[in-house]
Amino acid sequence: MYYISLDLEWNQAYAEKLQAVQKRLGARLRGEVIQIGAVKLSEKMRICGSYSVIVRPQYFTRIHRHVRDLTGITQDMMDAGVPLREAAENFRRWCGDDFAFLTWGPDDIPMLKDNLRVLGAETSWLDRIYDLQPIFNQQTDGVNRQRSLEYAMEHFGIVQTLPAHDALNDAYFTAQVAAKLDIAAGIASYTARRGQFLEETDIGNADAGDTGYDDLRTLLAHPAISHPVCPLCGEACETTRLLHSKGQRYTCLMTCKTHGQMMLTAKLQHNFNETLRLHKSVTEADEENVATYRRRLAESETEKKARPRRRRRRRPSAKVSAGSGESES
Repeated sequence: MYYISLDLEWNQAYAEKLQAVQKRLGARLRGEVIQIGAVKLSEKMRICGSYSVIVRPQYFTRIHRHVRDLTGITQDMMDAGVPLREAAENFRRWCGDDFAFLTWGPDDIPMLKDNLRVLGAETSWLDRIYDLQPIFNQQTDGVNRQRSLEYAMEHFGIVQTLPAHDALNDAYFTAQVAAKLDIAAGIASYTARRGQFLEETDIGNADAGDTGYDDLRTLLAHPAISHPVCPLCGEACETTRLLHSKGQRYTCLMTCKTHGQMMLTAKLQHNFNETLRLHKSVTEADEENVATYRRRLAESETEKKARPRRRRRRRPSAKVSAGSGESES
């Protein structure tokens, strides 16, 4: 198997153009890929190939000044680029038959997938991906924090000999960092962590062709949240109160008579058309997250009792005038 260290550069749209294109497409398109850079690594983490191409965008055809200044890609370079469908097909052939992507951060592959979906192109070949950030954190100081590629390079003493914000250069340095990590152990841990999810689904994802929701109350009343079923057997589950936490997350305990307690988490997200969606996930409930949930539930109940009650004002009733039979205003 090969590892493919991947990095992308993409063009941003000016606000008016972004809204017009998304409305016309009926899909989210945050940017368009204008450079693909990749480095191929053997199982022993030795570099054995590279791929780089400038891509000509189809919708955001004017280079954004911020992108130009950051990447050095000019309007002329972009105009002379290869159409994305052709670039992606060539890239897929270059990757081979047995490979996994390594990226620094979670943004590149979703951006490429969004671009390809707009073209109606296949994206399943992009599914095998490992973000090196959590692997780096786990194998260094264990802190769950987003670190830059430059930070990881400095940690391992890797000298920045090439300009940053070039897709091939960044893919090369990502490969250099990967070679310093225990990738096999990192992937095993990564896979185990992902394996904790019993269910992952989107509710109201307009970006994927579903209907978004205009208000949160209706979205949270969706049966998948208010009356969930066990992802293992399909039986209805009992649920506790849905708690709101930072980051627009909502959590509750759901209990299946056969498979026991599970933790339901719903993350509020925004669609391209300004409607709302939820990303729902279900995991096995362990002692720690059950205790955390119950503690937060108790704190919420205490805060609720401590709030001063608002006295509801009674609307003045209409008084009937004794002689005329008309109500007084």
